[in-house]
Amino acid sequence: MTALDPGVLDAFDQHQRRAISLLGQITGELAVGLSEVDVDELIREKALAAGFDRWFHPPEIRIGPRAADDKIRPRPSSKARIQAGDPVVLSLAPASSEAFGEVGTTVVLDADEPALLGVARECTRGCVGYASHLKTVGEIFVFAKAWAVNHRLTLSNPRSIGHRLLPKNGTLRDHDYPHTAHFATWLRRHQVHFLNPSRVDGMWMMRPLLSDGNFAASFAEVVYINGDEKRVLGRDSLDEIGTF
Repeated sequence: MTALDPGVLDAFDQHQRRAISLLGQITGELAVGLSEVDVDELIREKALAAGFDRWFHPPEIRIGPRAADDKIRPRPSSKARIQAGDPVVLSLAPASSEAFGEVGTTVVLDADEPALLGVARECTRGCVGYASHLKTVGEIFVFAKAWAVNHRLTLSNPRSIGHRLLPKNGTLRDHDYPHTAHFATWLRRHQVHFLNPSRVDGMWMMRPLLSDGNFAASFAEVVYINGDEKRVLGRDSLDEIGTF
């Protein structure tokens, strides 16, 4: 894959920074008693106010035990409500017609952070730190799975822990971007899975979902690799990963 045009890369970096800021606003307004539907409405309201007019994929909200369910983006539930100490897993991908961001976090309210969250945060940092043009995409998946096993946890998204971010070019330019890019990432060659032999090249979102059998936690970040060049989009350092 050839290097991205600097203007395109900067656009994705700025969208990622805005998405991170948006997620920080959302987590600051979460409260015990809110339902997944309430949180979904809050996210959409804040996203519009932040200048995002579309989504790469709809907001994903999983509260409590629902976070460990392997269903792909279940519809928000009006019955699932935030309780003190239960993980709230969020994944946002706000977009414009030119680019999008993709970021996720897990938080708990009115309780100390459980060890699960720390392990999940460090797993994402580890995946991003491990990524390079010398590694294959499948090796990143193996790294995440080994991380989970070494901490006596399981990987709750065994089909794929992430995907490539596709810019607006080629056939994607003339259609409903970024929805076309979202559909394209369902192709296995664009997913972070065990059998992907491609080198880590371009923009990749990584989001291993770790579970202890009752609850789950994940953090989503985007890394760009072009030869020896490496950037964590939206961040100034690896240490900022998973912080909002």
